[in-house]
Amino acid sequence: MNKGIKTTLLFLLISSVLMSQTDVKSIPDSTSTPLPEKTEKKKPDGFIFKPAIGLGTGMFSFYGDLYEKNFQAPMVSRLGYDLNVSQQFNDYLQINFYVLFGKLGANERSAPNNRNLNFESEIRVGGLNLTYNFDHFLPKKREANPYISLGFESFEFLSKTDLFDQYGNRYYYWSDGSTRNIDENSPTASMAVKIQRDYTYESDIRELNLDGFGKYPERTWAVPVGAGAMFKINDSWTFKVGATMHFTFTDYVDGVTSKSAGDRVGKKGNDKFMMSSFSVHYNFGMKDKEEEEDENGNFNDVDFFALDLSDIDKDGVSDAADSCQGTPEGVPVDAKGCPLDDDGDSYPNHMDDELNSPKDAFVDVKGVQLNDSIIDYQYRFYMDSIGAFATVVRRDHNGKQLYNNLYQKEYMVDIGTFKKGLPPELMTKYLSIADISNTNIDDSTTKYTAGKFNNLLDAELRKKQLIAEGLTDAKVVYKQNGKFYDAPAYNATTNGNAANNTTTTNTNTNNTNTNTNNTTNNTTTNNANSNNATNSNSTNNTNTNSTNNTNTTNNTNSNNAAVVSSGTVLRVQLGAYKNKLSKNVFKDVPNLIEIKTDDGLYKYMSGSFTSFEEAAKYKVNLLLKGYQGAFITAYKDGKRVSLKEAGATPQKKEEVTESGSDNTEVNAVNKKLVTFKVQVGVFKSEPPAEKLAKYEKAKGVSKETTPTGLTRYTVGPFADYAAAQAAKENLIKNIGIEDAFIVAFFNGEYITIQEALELLKN
Repeated sequence: MNKGIKTTLLFLLISSVLMSQTDVKSIPDSTSTPLPEKTEKKKPDGFIFKPAIGLGTGMFSFYGDLYEKNFQAPMVSRLGYDLNVSQQFNDYLQINFYVLFGKLGANERSAPNNRNLNFESEIRVGGLNLTYNFDHFLPKKREANPYISLGFESFEFLSKTDLFDQYGNRYYYWSDGSTRNIDENSPTASMAVKIQRDYTYESDIRELNLDGFGKYPERTWAVPVGAGAMFKINDSWTFKVGATMHFTFTDYVDGVTSKSAGDRVGKKGNDKFMMSSFSVHYNFGMKDKEEEEDENGNFNDVDFFALDLSDIDKDGVSDAADSCQGTPEGVPVDAKGCPLDDDGDSYPNHMDDELNSPKDAFVDVKGVQLNDSIIDYQYRFYMDSIGAFATVVRRDHNGKQLYNNLYQKEYMVDIGTFKKGLPPELMTKYLSIADISNTNIDDSTTKYTAGKFNNLLDAELRKKQLIAEGLTDAKVVYKQNGKFYDAPAYNATTNGNAANNTTTTNTNTNNTNTNTNNTTNNTTTNNANSNNATNSNSTNNTNTNSTNNTNTTNNTNSNNAAVVSSGTVLRVQLGAYKNKLSKNVFKDVPNLIEIKTDDGLYKYMSGSFTSFEEAAKYKVNLLLKGYQGAFITAYKDGKRVSLKEAGATPQKKEEVTESGSDNTEVNAVNKKLVTFKVQVGVFKSEPPAEKLAKYEKAKGVSKETTPTGLTRYTVGPFADYAAAQAAKENLIKNIGIEDAFIVAFFNGEYITIQEALELLKN
């Protein structure tokens, strides 16, 4: 190694002397963006030293005498590291001084000549190369700098082979593919036991002298030829990716040559290796005074008058006089360039959901007036001293949170538990409930609930509403630690309310929110808001101490929306299937509802809307996610009705399409998102050599990391099950991978084969 280092240092010294005597007029960085043309100034004469240091890593792939095609699969390459210092000569030429170190290796098992060889070599490389970046031909302003390189280097290697396991047993490779501790042809072969390679390379190849080569040198020269691209991050940092083939002047790296004995004989020609790498580079160069003046002090060509008249946000008010920069395009503004605010509530018209709020009224973040009950609720929420609105978090003695809030109580109204499917009349009645949800207790039992509340009072009020609607068996439950429990009887005094309280309920059917108000008056008033808007009560679902529940003037967001008739719920259906589907199929669908009908169909729905426009937007989002057959359904007064009967009258002339009835099987997913792969193996670390040899023979083998950290090897993907089945049979019969089997995916998520075939129906 000492001789190689001395040679490298000699090259560095000679190159530095030559560079110091070079007359270079301009040495810009090849990756920098050219500056606009300015007044030409004289550049300093002489060489300017602006070094850049880089650090990178990559994969070493060996090309030598092992393997049938003398080629190593990238998946079994080994890591290498790169440290370099570079200097720009001019716009297109750069010199690089570098060192490489890492490992080369290969494992050949059951080759056509029935030989079993392996090696691993520690390598060290030092050298220099010249890089050309095609600046003569490419645009000056470019994001990437492609390059080619050529150089000369010193190369040192120390090769070893793995002949014995950790107990000192020598490996003997039998014709049946196994590895044993006794030769197959030995008289005592019947006593042989199977052993496993430990992949510890303990035997020095040169010391073994298996082919009589003697003490051959383990250092030589090499010529690196490379290509890649450099990407500028900023003035100081550059990112580089590329690949370099190193042509060595030796054929002893793997210990096998064309002159080796017996079945060890290799091919003619020297060994070589490739490094595929990426690296980052930091430029230590300092800008000279001339360059700083050009960038910071030369304003001869600047049109200041044009800058004074510029209007970046295009609101008709020049930037110099604009008090509100960045106004959205098309928004009306005043003389100072600020958006108009007609009601003076500090929320401009284009952001205000209530354009005529009373003067000096308190408003929410959308400009909607806050009534007394909401102000009272927000005050109590802010001043809460008894934990009425608190979230319970349990921690251990180290402060670590326990069970992710599983102990936090969540109240809801239980409306029914079923082991069989729902009859049609009950299914449509449930789907008419805006805030319904379902939970699968086990494979055959489903619990249906309405609402989700953080206190018992809200849940009790919701229960009374559902009982009034005919669901007489409704009861309040709470969910804790993943299980359901019956809630205790509600006591009005526990929440600080008078015992003679009666309730005034204000039910907003938009977005499944239920707002409740408490009063001391002995009257009951029911108000329904059907406008599709952001209700001013959206901060929370519970309002108290209200004497006036007229909210229709506050909900102005629906003036331009297609609102359906009162009491109607719109949903988007994702399909109806004979077999139950897992959550992975609908992983990206929020608020999914699964209902099993009494005829055995599983219906999947999402969303709850009172505005056709909102439902249509939600449907479009689902179409973009791959649910191309999704359609809107309407439910009113416990029955399914047509969209026309529901009163859906969108302003735009768009066709409103519905699909299927409540007992019709419908497939809504994009079948192109269903794919199949053939799994050939899963390993914690590198697969055994005999497995890798089979994978190299198979076409299209790829590897991926599972969520548990294992490495899975697969072939595919395939668009249909028949193609995957044919590929599996080929792997078993022709390659010998007997444990290959088919796996299925929907939109990249694992699903069962049965689910995949169900999604491909119709």
